[in-house]
Amino acid sequence: MHWGSSTHLPGVPALCGRLSLMDLSETVLASARIGAAAFAIALTGAMAPGPFLTVMIAETVRRGRASALLLLVGHALLEAVLLVGFAFGLQGVLKRPAVSSGLAIVGGAFLLWMGATLLFDAGRGRISLQVEAEARPARFGPVVRGAAVSLSSPYWTLWWLTIGLALASQALAVGPVAVVAFFAGHELADLAWYALVVQAVHSGRRILSDTVYRWAIGVCAAFLVYLGAAFIASAIR
Repeated sequence: MHWGSSTHLPGVPALCGRLSLMDLSETVLASARIGAAAFAIALTGAMAPGPFLTVMIAETVRRGRASALLLLVGHALLEAVLLVGFAFGLQGVLKRPAVSSGLAIVGGAFLLWMGATLLFDAGRGRISLQVEAEARPARFGPVVRGAAVSLSSPYWTLWWLTIGLALASQALAVGPVAVVAFFAGHELADLAWYALVVQAVHSGRRILSDTVYRWAIGVCAAFLVYLGAAFIASAIR
């Protein structure tokens, strides 16, 4: 008997092929489930009021739909970096009390600065629907501001250290296809909701007067100031 002859038995390659296809189909199904869960959970998170929604509304009114949607590019890039960081153990660093408190303080200060700037411009009449194209350029582009606003919110950090980390861990355990499905599902949920918000706000601009416009910006700015102060207060308790 030749023991090595078993490698040439009829049907063995076909069996291996079927097993590979089964593994692939299971991976695809698991990835699809993770992607669908990421979409549903991210959609509920995106719909909750917070700094990013407030800035998205203000950006739409102030600089238009394209600039507002570019905020999402910065938001997505930040989350892509975070997901890569999870693969290398970043979550352990973010869970340290000193780090989470530091992020809350820095993020709160950023929101305070942004809100105060908007309040000052609205109060002084420096923003207007009619002269929008000639308005002072923003100190940072929308992509950078999208990432900065996301990072400034402890709610965003908390989400990623709880629900987001759980889903990301499942995706990393399944493999690269599941990671892509998770990321795509999450970002598509953000795009679906915020595109709807941007379009609704953009359509409403046609009936806005400068006075109503400034009041709308002022309310958004005041909410940012409140959130910034609340984030700093929670960090130093």
